[in-house]
Amino acid sequence: MMNFVAKLGATRLGGDEEDTVMRQVATEEYRQAVQKAAEQAIEVSLCWHTLAVWTEEAKERIGYFARALECRRAENAATPPKSAIERWSAIHLEADCHFEIGRVHFHEGSPDAAREFLNKALPLAQECEALRQAAGVTNDDCLEGRIAELLVQLPDTDQPFHR
Repeated sequence: MMNFVAKLGATRLGGDEEDTVMRQVATEEYRQAVQKAAEQAIEVSLCWHTLAVWTEEAKERIGYFARALECRRAENAATPPKSAIERWSAIHLEADCHFEIGRVHFHEGSPDAAREFLNKALPLAQECEALRQAAGVTNDDCLEGRIAELLVQLPDTDQPFHR
C-alpha cells in the first residue's frame, strides 16, 4: 500500500494537475497486488477501500467498497474495536463504504439502490460524529452532510429520477 501511495504522490504535477495515465497505471498495479493477496486469503478492509477510492469504473468501485465492508465486518468479529478511535475508525469506514456505493448508484441513475445505501450510511455517520470528540478526531469530512445532500436530491419513490 505504501508503494501505491508513493506512486500516487509522483503523479501530482503541481496545483490540481496530475498525470492521469500514471495514476491509472499505479492503480492497476495496486489492484493486481490486492487481488493477488486476496487469492492467498490475505485481505484488509483499508486496502480494498483505498482501491475503491482510486478506481474509476462504477461497477468495480461498488465491488471494491462491498469487499471492504465484508473485510471490515470480519476484522470487527475477529478483533472487536475497543477504544473510541478504533470504534470511530471501524464505523467511519463502514459509513464511507455505504455512502460511496450509494453515490455511485445515484450518479448511475439508480435512485432506489442509492437510497438503500445512503440510508445505511446516515446513522453510521451520525454515530461517528457522536464519537468524534472522544476518539480525538479533529478533522471533519462532513460525511453526514454529504449523505444528506444526496438523499434530498432523490425523488420520492413514485417520481422519475432526474439528476
